[in-house]
Amino acid sequence: MNKIIFGLLLLLSNISIAQENKDVKKETKFQVGVHYVGNLRNENIISDGFNGLVGISANYAVYQDEMISIFGGLNIDYLQTRDYFLQNDILIWNPNASLEIDVFKGKLKPYFGLGYAFFSNDFKFETASFDPSDPAFMTRTTKLSFSGLTINPGLKYDVSDLVFIEGSYKYFPVNSKYINGSSNTHFINLGLGFKF
Repeated sequence: MNKIIFGLLLLLSNISIAQENKDVKKETKFQVGVHYVGNLRNENIISDGFNGLVGISANYAVYQDEMISIFGGLNIDYLQTRDYFLQNDILIWNPNASLEIDVFKGKLKPYFGLGYAFFSNDFKFETASFDPSDPAFMTRTTKLSFSGLTINPGLKYDVSDLVFIEGSYKYFPVNSKYINGSSNTHFINLGLGFKF
């Protein structure tokens, strides 16, 4: 009889501990992720000149409650040149801030981010001369810098308390003193992230 009572008490204590563990949500402040970068063609030097490959992101929650989370972070996207005008691959550095809202009270959470992105690339050109044997006929290189604000809406889906998948759109109007106007670029990102 004592064994049965002891077994029931042990079973009830395990059930109550399991219930407590479900109610306690582990607070996570850091998020890191890796994503595919889709560079949509838009007939400009950046959209047509590069293929999107991969990106990484890191975010830190500066404020969290049951409804909203405010993050500060950095995204780095790697784009491969198509060798039209800018001959080198680029890393786009994008410090940003984002607001994530638990609108659906579940696993799906929309977010909206604002940031500032920048990158540079070497441009090679030939000096003006009609005679190739002329010493003035040389290949020169200059570094071109590009920057602009970014707008980044997206959705996160929590697979578990520590793993999420996400999809987002990033609008990046690229400005430079070397080009007239701006080159409106559009990225579609799909990725996997981890919370800790």
